[in-house]
Amino acid sequence: MSTVVSIDVTPPHDPDAVWRLEGELFLPAGDPPDTVQLLLSGLTYDRRYWTAPGALGYTRHAAGEGYAVLALDRPGTGGSVHPPADQVTVDSNVAAVHQVIAALRRGAPGLPAFRHVVAVGHSLGSGIALIESTRHRDLDALVVTGLMHAFGPLYPEVIPALYPAAEDPLLAPANPPENYLTTRPGRRAALYEHHAGMHPGMSEYHEETKSTVTSGEGFTLEAIYQPETAAGVNVPVLLVMGQEDRLFGGGDASTDDAESVVAYERKFYTGTTDLEAFVVPRAAHSLNVHRTAPSWYRAAHEWLARRGPAHE
Repeated sequence: MSTVVSIDVTPPHDPDAVWRLEGELFLPAGDPPDTVQLLLSGLTYDRRYWTAPGALGYTRHAAGEGYAVLALDRPGTGGSVHPPADQVTVDSNVAAVHQVIAALRRGAPGLPAFRHVVAVGHSLGSGIALIESTRHRDLDALVVTGLMHAFGPLYPEVIPALYPAAEDPLLAPANPPENYLTTRPGRRAALYEHHAGMHPGMSEYHEETKSTVTSGEGFTLEAIYQPETAAGVNVPVLLVMGQEDRLFGGGDASTDDAESVVAYERKFYTGTTDLEAFVVPRAAHSLNVHRTAPSWYRAAHEWLARRGPAHE
């Protein structure tokens, strides 16, 4: 069971402005639990990344494990506000997410109050969660998927794969603002998928649910990789990488197994003593569209049960 909720936030550049964000709240049966997972999607994705069909739906798995889940449309994506592209930056995303976390903790219209908040990010969403945690220290745990401090061979191909969303047959009818970008038709599979690990039809779903990235986000991505970002995180962190990810990893930053991921990333996450990893077999960057995605869903919830805040 899910409910669409709205949360108003104030952008950092204008204290008099209001940005309305939309999310989908999933609650398990019975009384609301103490812990909510806040899901943050990556570049050119919205909350639908977390609600893939059948067993690939992360939200269904998490709610089935007894957690509340808020799959958020970040600013500029999905049903949330679409401000001018230069206003939607990594920093304004962080500010928005911080205010959403505050609303989850105190309660808001359509939202019960939660004692614990866990951020689960993918790619850009992971980076936003890392910065938020370092700046505000209001998260209880972090699940960082699809993000390492080493770029893979396909990373330079991301920018050439983007073009104006206003020119895209799928997104143009919604009149996306200037300098909102999306992936060119057919490029998602090449960048984000491991063909041998895909269910039939999932590439089509993957294409049909694409969203946007702004030029403002693109110009400010470097903040995610600054040494102080991961170093400032002081809560338990689970890193999740696809074994076939070619946007991140490679060379010394191997994604072959969990031990290799932790060995490489440990020098960045110096502020936490609780760092673990899970590698999703036969999966590339967009983990949740691969048939092996449920393996990391199970691993993440086993990890939360052992290390993260308990759900009651």
